[in-house]
Amino acid sequence: MDVYCPRCGEPYDLYYIQHEITTEERKDFWAGKGCQSCRGKEVAKRPFRAQISAVLRDVLGDDVDGIAAQTEDAEAMLGEGFWEK
Repeated sequence: MDVYCPRCGEPYDLYYIQHEITTEERKDFWAGKGCQSCRGKEVAKRPFRAQISAVLRDVLGDDVDGIAAQTEDAEAMLGEGFWEK
């Protein structure tokens, strides 16, 4: 399942985020400080999927499986609206 950067909305596999990046990168990702795609760059407008990811993190906390599942549900419900920039 994918999770999305809370800053830029870039999709990442949950396993990758939890096991293949450094602890510092993981903490920054979940804290909304950015990912490999947006770290150190300006994000002019946060995509809707990034906003959803940030809200789910606030609501579900450290339940990353729940965040991934709820994000997948949101993508199914919203269709193309999920991918709008």
